[in-house]
Formats: sequence, C-alpha cells, structure tokens
Amino acid sequence: MVKLTEATLMLLGWHTYCREAGIEIRELTADSRCVRKKSAFLALDGTHFKGKDYVFHALGKGASAVFVDAAYEQEIADNPQFRPEQPIFFGVKFKEALGQTVSYFYGEPSRQMHMIGVTGTNGKTTIALAFYQVLEALNRKAAYFGTLGVRLRDDYLDTNLTTPDLITNHRLLAQALKKKIICAVMEASSHGLHQGRLHGIFWNLAVFTNLTADHLDYHKTFEDYFLAKRILFEQLLATSHKAPGAVFGAVICIDSQWGQKLALWLKEQNPGFPVITLGEKGDASIVSIQPGWNGYRASLLFAQKVYTLKTRFMGTFNLMNLACVFLGLRLMGFDADEILERIAALSPPPGRMDVINASGSRHIVIDYAHTPDALENALRALAELNPVRIIVVFGCGGERDREKRPLMGKIASQFADFVILTNDNPRGEDPQNIIQEIKKGMTTRQFVVMPDREKAIRIGLQILGNHEVLLIAGKGHEEYQIIHGKKIKFSDRETVDRLLKEICYPV
Repeated sequence: MVKLTEATLMLLGWHTYCREAGIEIRELTADSRCVRKKSAFLALDGTHFKGKDYVFHALGKGASAVFVDAAYEQEIADNPQFRPEQPIFFGVKFKEALGQTVSYFYGEPSRQMHMIGVTGTNGKTTIALAFYQVLEALNRKAAYFGTLGVRLRDDYLDTNLTTPDLITNHRLLAQALKKKIICAVMEASSHGLHQGRLHGIFWNLAVFTNLTADHLDYHKTFEDYFLAKRILFEQLLATSHKAPGAVFGAVICIDSQWGQKLALWLKEQNPGFPVITLGEKGDASIVSIQPGWNGYRASLLFAQKVYTLKTRFMGTFNLMNLACVFLGLRLMGFDADEILERIAALSPPPGRMDVINASGSRHIVIDYAHTPDALENALRALAELNPVRIIVVFGCGGERDREKRPLMGKIASQFADFVILTNDNPRGEDPQNIIQEIKKGMTTRQFVVMPDREKAIRIGLQILGNHEVLLIAGKGHEEYQIIHGKKIKFSDRETVDRLLKEICYPV
C-alpha cells in the first residue's frame, strides 16, 4: 500500500478537483476491467481505444484514483457522470507524470541502480545482451530487458515485447532491486519510447546504434522516428540535471546522418556532457579488421590508444556493436583489459549470425535481419569471408512497413548470388502480395519463390555446395510464424537441424 498526499501528487505533476486529494493505492492497472478496490487506473491510450473512455468505468469498480491526460479534462468535466469529489487526477505532461508516479509507487528502483538504455534500428539486442553478460562476468549483478525477454539473474520472463509496458518495467525493476541487482540493461524501442513505457526511469548511460528503414508505418517519417529514439537521451539529460554526478554519458555511432545529428544535439544541449562518438570520423574507430568463420579480430582506436577487439561474433557490424559495449563500460569506469577479455569469451545471441557448419565446408547462417540495413549488413559480412556463392532465404512481414519490401529485394539481388523468396510472418496479409512487392525491387533473375518457409529452407540446403553459404534471414530466435492471425510453431534453427539429417551432401 502506498499513500500519496496532495503535496506529493502536485510534485508528481497532477492536479484535481477533489478537495481531499490524499489517496491510498494498493495496485496499478491500465486495464479498467482489472480495477479493484484501492486500484489506481492509468488511462493510457491504446492503438484502437482511448483511456479516457474508461475513466468512469474504473471509478464504478472502486478505483481509488484515476490518472488521465489533461488534454481530456474538459471532456471529462462535462460528462454527466462527473463529480468534483471523484479522485480524478489530470496531468498536463501526462506521460512524464505517469512515469514518475509509477516509479514512485514501486519505490523508485531505477534511482538505486545503474540503468543502461540501448536504442537504434539494429543492434539493440546484441549490445544489450552483451552488456548484461559482461557485467555479470565482471561480478556485477545485472538484469536484461529486451527482445529475448527479461532476465533477472536466475529468473526469466518472456514478455513478447522488446520494451514491456510502463507498469511491468518498474515492477520488474523493483523485483531486480530485491535480488540485489545493481545494473539493468534495457532495449529501448521507438514504440516503447514514444508511448511512454520508459518514462520515470533515471538513466545513467545510453547507446545509439543507427536509424534505418523500419517502423515507418507507425512513425510516418524518419524525422518522427528519430525524435522517438531521441527521447532516451532527453531522459538521460534530465537525469544529469537532477543528479549531475550520476550520469556516465552516451555512446553514439555516427556513421549515419542520424547519429551525427544526435551527437550534435546533445552537445548543443549540454557542451560538457560526456559523449563518445564511434565511427570512421568519431572519437573511437575500428580498423584492421580480420574476418573468419570462427570470429573476428580488429583494432579499436580510442583516446590515443589501440585496443585489440576479439570476438566469436560474425560481421563488421558486430564489431561496432561490441565496441559500443566496450566504450560504455569504460565510461562506467571498468578496466579495459578486463572488458576485452570478457567480450572475447561471449557467444552470439540466439538467432544473430548463428553459424551452422555442414559437410564439405558448407555454412548455414541464421539471422534476425528483417530490415534493409540489417539484411545488407548480414550479406556483406558473409561476403567478407569470400564464399564461392551466397544463397539467401528471406521474406517480409505482413501488415508492416510495405515501403521496405522492394528495398530488401534490391539488396538481396545486389549482395546474394541466388535468392529464395518465402514467408516471414504474413499475419493477415496475402503472402503472394508481399512477395510481389519484394519482387518489384529485384534486379536479378537468379531467384525462386517458395512461400512455404520450410520448403524454401529445404531448397536452400539442397542446392548448397562446397564453400558456399546459405543465409536464412528474418526470423532469427523466433519460434513461430504468424499466418492468418494465428501463431504457428516454427523455428528456423530446428528446421535446419532436422533437414540436415535428411540431406546427404556429396563429399
């Protein structure tokens, strides 16, 4: 039970018509159907509904408080069901006030931990999981929140979201604190940032990877997409204003215009803010890259020193990801040699450039690449290893980002020798329509269409020759396909393992 006085509510950003503003809250919910006595209802807007439409339903079920956006204040006050004595609290900066309130309810756990946020179109999972694993290896109790679920040391939770909802985030951070976890690493998706799921968190370190074509069905423009990502750094700056000594800084990849724009914006906001830029013209850069099927080796130039970066991860883009981890941990004060030793021992995340070796120097690689940039990075990484031929199996998701489909077709044509087009979560959309839109970007005739993903993988394996590589892209770690709105069990990795037992390759 948490008691909120009138003064506390005002500090958190709320105002009310109710004279007795002090309230007691036993639990929080954003679903009016789950309201019970002493519940507080958070009137958040969803994709297909408005939270304000459920204010009086929540009050009728005994809510001790309802928190709602002040943009709807007049509409609610004009409702015949409205009474001034009702505990309805309006927030002018609604998302910020809600984040602070949820954080306060759970004891402000993020203030008592080192919070690391990772955002960008690609690389979030690899970087966040590597941070988590290296921190654990350095004997710092850590938590991970992201695409691969939530890990609180021995506990694992599958949230089905890269960034969980606001209440879940703060509740799990409170659980992490009880487990004496001192560092938490979070993937910060653009949806999660824009929808306020990460408000109320006191960040200590933030990483920006890149910004490429994805989620433009939601954000509409690249500028809007960028501004959603920038929210993480706005929150980081807010932490530095409240507690200047608490923030370690930011690591920003600047090989894209968006990274450059973000770094410049941060310096304009606070010239003394600690920022490390990574890229060809950055404070840190990667040179002398040595690729191999067993991993990569490179030199990392930073602060007039040369560091040897060794990893089992495949691809130059993963060297960039791991360099972000190294630089972030250096900002946190960890020893360089200890960080590099732990990075060298890491295994790649599930479904991220996951290499399977078949007979006759045949290689199969499973990767989550489902954006144009990610697909190009994966194919370029394989080209660095000089295979005789690159074959790729991929598709595009239904009811998402139609604009990227021809782009991915074009990239596959440019960087692969043979393409097999197939399904990738068509959802409720006709798979043939998706494939037709991919084909619009194809610039080669060296491709076939096989909508059945298992049959497409079988074809790829059957035509795979000595010293050739097959990339199976788009699904990665996922263990399902969404077809006609239903989740159907399917794993690229399990499918490959099973089919390899059936296929006999010539020596």
